[in-house]
Amino acid sequence: MSWLSTLPGFLVALAVLLGPGLLWGAIFGLRRLTLLALAGPLSVTAVVLAAESASLAGVQWSLVPLLGVTAAVGLVLWLVRRRFDDALATDPGRPLRRTLTALAVAAVPIGLITLWIFGEPENIAHSHDNIFHLNAIRYIAETGNASSAELGYLGTRAPTFYPAGWHALVSLVLLSSGLSIPAAINVVNLAIILTLWCVGCLFLVTRVTGERRAALLSAAVLSGAYSSFPYLLYEFGVVYPFMLSIAMLPAVLGLVIQLLRVGAPLRTTTAANLLLLLGVVPGLALAHPASLVGALGLSVPMVVAAAYARLRRGSVPAWRTLVPAGVFLLVLAAAWMLLRPSRGSSDNWDELGDAGWALLAVVLHSPLFRPVAVLAAALTLVGAVVVLRRRRHRWTLGLYGLAAMLFVVANWKEAPDLRWVVAGVWYNDYFRISAMLPVAGIIVASLGAVALVDAGARHPAVLSFLRGGSGKRAGAAVVVLVLLGVALAPLGAVQRGVAEAAAKYRFTENSQLLTNDELALIQRLPETVEEGAVVVGVPLTGASLSYAYTGIPTLLPYGTVPPTVAGKTVYGSLDELTTNPEVCPAVEKLGVRYVLDFGISSVHPGETEVVPGLQDLTRENGFERVDSEGTAALYRITGC
Repeated sequence: MSWLSTLPGFLVALAVLLGPGLLWGAIFGLRRLTLLALAGPLSVTAVVLAAESASLAGVQWSLVPLLGVTAAVGLVLWLVRRRFDDALATDPGRPLRRTLTALAVAAVPIGLITLWIFGEPENIAHSHDNIFHLNAIRYIAETGNASSAELGYLGTRAPTFYPAGWHALVSLVLLSSGLSIPAAINVVNLAIILTLWCVGCLFLVTRVTGERRAALLSAAVLSGAYSSFPYLLYEFGVVYPFMLSIAMLPAVLGLVIQLLRVGAPLRTTTAANLLLLLGVVPGLALAHPASLVGALGLSVPMVVAAAYARLRRGSVPAWRTLVPAGVFLLVLAAAWMLLRPSRGSSDNWDELGDAGWALLAVVLHSPLFRPVAVLAAALTLVGAVVVLRRRRHRWTLGLYGLAAMLFVVANWKEAPDLRWVVAGVWYNDYFRISAMLPVAGIIVASLGAVALVDAGARHPAVLSFLRGGSGKRAGAAVVVLVLLGVALAPLGAVQRGVAEAAAKYRFTENSQLLTNDELALIQRLPETVEEGAVVVGVPLTGASLSYAYTGIPTLLPYGTVPPTVAGKTVYGSLDELTTNPEVCPAVEKLGVRYVLDFGISSVHPGETEVVPGLQDLTRENGFERVDSEGTAALYRITGC
């Protein structure tokens, strides 16, 4: 499959990611950059609302529920707008030409780098969590249920919550385009970054600077200058739902800036901003709840700045400022402590992290022991100096400082209790937290870039050069600066991050999740395994992906611990079926007829996964080899 052949699927992804939000935004009165930036987050809300509504109504998941929810909410918005038009005024923004130019500056290099990382359309990230993600997409397609309330455990035990916003998006593209599951994942992830992230960065920065050309282009260049987003989350985990939620954060924080009026003057009413925030919150929460908590936390510097400005002006009684601010802080504290996993779920991070290196990394924009992000670090330093000297928008330093504090404390393994209070929302996982650093830092860096452009434009030699010709010289100077920025942006941390990500997306003889041989054997399963048979394999060797690729059910499509007594018997004693009287009844009860043996190499580099009941798959023990590719083998159970 070529990337060109995925174009119809990519267009479907764009339609799903932008269509509902564009309609809702246009009805609400949004225009230009604001409409483009909020179309994605609003569309994610449309998708998750449609998924939950379809599940409650017993309707199969498809484009039909999405179209129904889009139309219904659109009608409500039309009625609200008609009744309260003046109270819901929104800023029309500047002409769209500059925005589209800046979007191209952001999207083209990020898009090309992303395609290089993915390599081929049907490559997958060879990472632990991808076992669940690929199988979850298959599960949604087969059950017709994309509800977050029921996705956890993929039907192998009682339904439980798992944020399914990303899975719902991918499954829609899968069901509507004819792409394979890996290809659908890749085109949706590409569309997420090119729309939600790239446009969101332009929106976030210009809420502070105004829609100046220098600010738009600076934000465009810097959107690809950080290694921890988007490139890290293409391969780490992989935590694709978290990636979707981080891509939404710039637009969400931009709305917060508008609401609190701590940025550029905009003709947008408080009621309009509140309703827009209400519109994006469901999508953010069901993309990943941790980013909803993150958005609340990162809003603290804006809330403090807005409260301080109102108290200083004294234009309203102090209680009208302090009470809302206090309520916000109480909501934040409650969300911070309640919307988190159990403490035991972060045990694997207990001995990891280095707070000293983390502190240096947030200064140099080089998290996770990567080289210095040259452009981002230099412009952030300039931006910090500018903000301090001008005494304007000092909350932007607080915003980056807060994100930096989260990252440093998450690395502070010597302070486990503080670490859990501060970073437990993210499992103490400083990799995930590092993805918020670009969101928090791009404003300061863009302010630095704009200040340099302004200073350069005022220099006598530059003024003389620009006046010496027609407008072509100014245009040429802009092009040169943009190309220089695009060339400098990947230097250092991004280069390392991109190389590490690309290595995770290549099928080889030794790739961690599936090797070439294992993939070939899985793809032949429909020729060998009869309908209705269940295959058992060790999930962490990649064997459970037989379900994602073929639809043939596997006993354990996620995790490592079977949920039933019969499942535990199979995994613990299957190779004893000729001597253990409990095994064959368990095999019959579960419908297990085949074993997919991919050895003991785990998806975790350097680790092995030894399952006691799947070791001695010999003819004497009741197994017959029916297919193989290299060291990967498929066995039929003949002893029961």
